[in-house]
Amino acid sequence: MNVMFTERINMYSHVKWFAKDSQVIPQPMAEVITPSFLFWFGFTVLVLLCSAYFHDYLERMPMVKRIHKWLNLFKPHRQLILRIGLGLGLLLQLYTNTYLSPEFTPESDLVYLLLIGATLGLLHSKTLMISSFSLFLLYTHATLQYGIFHTIDYLFYPGIVYYLSVCTTGLRATAAPVLYVSTGISLAWLAMEKLTISNLAYSLIYDYNIPTMGFTVENFVIISAFIELGLAWTFIVGIMNRFTALVLTGVFLMTTMVFGIKEIIGHTIIHTLLLMFLIEGSGEYKTPFQFHRSPVLRSLFVTVNFCIFLFALMALYVWMGHAY
Repeated sequence: MNVMFTERINMYSHVKWFAKDSQVIPQPMAEVITPSFLFWFGFTVLVLLCSAYFHDYLERMPMVKRIHKWLNLFKPHRQLILRIGLGLGLLLQLYTNTYLSPEFTPESDLVYLLLIGATLGLLHSKTLMISSFSLFLLYTHATLQYGIFHTIDYLFYPGIVYYLSVCTTGLRATAAPVLYVSTGISLAWLAMEKLTISNLAYSLIYDYNIPTMGFTVENFVIISAFIELGLAWTFIVGIMNRFTALVLTGVFLMTTMVFGIKEIIGHTIIHTLLLMFLIEGSGEYKTPFQFHRSPVLRSLFVTVNFCIFLFALMALYVWMGHAY
């Protein structure tokens, strides 16, 4: 069983879209937690603390309020944006003989039929349930085929499934929060790959001659991982969601210039979600961040729970990387 799992992780790790290194077993936490790790972990906690403390002040700035007002004009078109972007992403997958991920290859005609069904169901708001059910079956099939350790990378698909299922019902107010959380966990899971399987990221930097902005390769990879973790956490707890979506969009556009067509195929749907988040903002629901009124309590809530989330997720990632 260990051999089979190792072969699969060699083929289907997210950074493995591009990297050539085959050493992909997660390192133990004792080896991951280095002085560099602790420094950038502390820096990330500090940034999150400041973001939580000054969140309301920034939101009240006149220029920020004008931007929010302008973006709010597009809110009635969120469902249409998702349908167009998701449909484009699914068509690219059909064209390249993949599904859900650039590394997942259809093994039967049923997968093609489900992809076609998911795409056609997006043509009208009354048939979104067909797309939702088709995507659910595709995600379930991928999980059974490649293992949940890999499909957690794409946990935003269950978020999309839920969104499509409820966006035309009385539960539509819950659609955005679920999508935020599922996308945030996907992003955090990818960051765990960089932290615990750093050889993959190192080989990626060397193979593609990626500039490290003056940092050592080790620090650059750790910084990249903590940027993903910090942004993921802001999605989950609901801090400055529009700013986070804008930053992530910029990051993915830059990586597209490095990695080309495979990056476009892999991130078209993600770009669609980020565009939706840019329009959605905090939405009409109360985010976990807003449960406390005091800026101090909000800051403590965000930072303490981020620490718990980080180390719990890392322990789970390392355990799953060795358990099968």
